[in-house]
Amino acid sequence: MPKPFTKKDIEVLEQRGLWKASSYLHKRIKVLIRKNLPLRMGDIKTAHKIIFETAKQKTIAGKYRKSNCPELKRINGTMLKISDYRQISSEMAHLDWELQRQTKNLKSPKTEKDYNDVISLAAKFSHWLACIHPFENGNGRASRLLLDAILLRARLSGIAIKKSKQKYLRAMRQADDNDFSLLGSLILNGIADSKQRIYAEQEKKAELMGAKKQKKTKREGKKRRKSIKRHKRRKK
Repeated sequence: MPKPFTKKDIEVLEQRGLWKASSYLHKRIKVLIRKNLPLRMGDIKTAHKIIFETAKQKTIAGKYRKSNCPELKRINGTMLKISDYRQISSEMAHLDWELQRQTKNLKSPKTEKDYNDVISLAAKFSHWLACIHPFENGNGRASRLLLDAILLRARLSGIAIKKSKQKYLRAMRQADDNDFSLLGSLILNGIADSKQRIYAEQEKKAELMGAKKQKKTKREGKKRRKSIKRHKRRKK
């Protein structure tokens, strides 16, 4: 009889699934950019499926919830209003239509206004999905994957929001009142952190390549010296 998964086992599997889902979205969005196609909620649904199939929870993987959740509270203790499960399909269809409309010709930002527009778009759609709360589990991860997907579609880097969970939830609470300033700030910080990480990785790669090249040059120099010595001995 197989040993049941512990809570820690499930967390590890879900994290592995999240990595796979993120990798899938990166590849998928490269295709969308090449073909100038919009984002679709179907891609986020597929990403959710990847997370929970990896975590051995196939019954909820990529599937909308079929019941209403227990009462959920915001960070300040007030009730969080989420969609009735019977409305999820129609509300997700509406979100999908808007997402396609607004990302069909999404370009890489050139000006500060363009940049702010993309961040605002990512924040609003991420919050919208979180409010529908379409899945039994993983709604927060799905909303952050959607946020990442919009940034990537605009040729920006994906992000990892490293601030405390409390600050992120506070940002989402403000967004309930149509104030996306804090969430936008978290996204900006995430992009900056991502750029810094990419730059550090590129520097490390360049150093490794330089070290390998130096070793290769030394080996080739040693071979040449040996070849010259052999040639001199033959002449004698």
